[in-house]
Amino acid sequence: MSRSGRRVSVAMAAALLGSAPRAVDAQTLGAEGLPAPPGDAAWERALLDQVTALLGAGQAESARAIAEGELRRRGERPEGYSTLAVLLRVARAQENQARAPALPPLTAPPRRSTDEAVTLYGSAVTYGAALGLWVDALAALDQPLTAPWLPALGASAGAVTAWALDRRPVRQGLGASINAGLVAGALIGTGLATELTGGRPWREVPLASSVMLGGATLGLGLGLALGLSTHPRPGGAAFVVSGSVWGTALGLVTGIATQSDRHIGIFALSGTVVGTAAAMITAGALEPTPAQTRWLDLGALGGGLLGLGLGLLLFESSAPPAARMAVAELGMIGGGVAGFMFGRR
Repeated sequence: MSRSGRRVSVAMAAALLGSAPRAVDAQTLGAEGLPAPPGDAAWERALLDQVTALLGAGQAESARAIAEGELRRRGERPEGYSTLAVLLRVARAQENQARAPALPPLTAPPRRSTDEAVTLYGSAVTYGAALGLWVDALAALDQPLTAPWLPALGASAGAVTAWALDRRPVRQGLGASINAGLVAGALIGTGLATELTGGRPWREVPLASSVMLGGATLGLGLGLALGLSTHPRPGGAAFVVSGSVWGTALGLVTGIATQSDRHIGIFALSGTVVGTAAAMITAGALEPTPAQTRWLDLGALGGGLLGLGLGLLLFESSAPPAARMAVAELGMIGGGVAGFMFGRR
């Protein structure tokens, strides 16, 4: 090799030996991942872009970790008002929101069933017909050609009212609540009218019919108000109807047993009030279904008839009626309880 060639080789070797430490140092620095020095504008922009992108992608945890690490390296407080500190608080807020339990989606209340629609129409038609009969009683319209028209007109008006109310099906429980209020109010009005007329409401028809219609009207209004405000279940409203009906029946049987003909109305009224109140109080805990209330009605009817028959067999006709009526009452109560329990199966 010539002298010039040796000089080139020596220069290349020296250059290689001089550059090797610098390459190792750069590789070592890259492996350690040392950040850019503070105050580097390019590093700041890249960091803010990364945190913002993570927040936009919904990765709040990663954005929070990067922001906390950078603020810790800078020695800044997270409560400050630098751009990165503000983004850190946004990331923490998104994390807390993600951990919070999700609220259930809003759903429309369930609409009434076909059976409840029949109940709604029946209540409206019955009240309309009763209103026509009341006008007949006040106007003394008792002729066959004139008396039926007002009840028929009232029933038709009730049907039209129910149709207008139910054009968009009403929510579940409203029709049953209206029916429960109408039945309970009518029974209370009947008991009060009977008491006011000395047990002979047919002798004072205008007074008796006005009191009956007043009770039905108040009950219907109360049922409508409760149906709109409390969202009752159809089974609970049907249970109130059963309670009012069988409470009235027990009151009447008790009045017959005590031979209080002139005050039979107070017994019926008391039974209605007690039965209705007891059903309203216990309906929430028992949570009855419409089918259970039908079984209750069937059991109470069958038990009452069976008890009445047993009372007639066990006690002679000369015995006081209280004994026979007591057996009928026990049969009515026992049959109702048995029917209700059977309906829970």
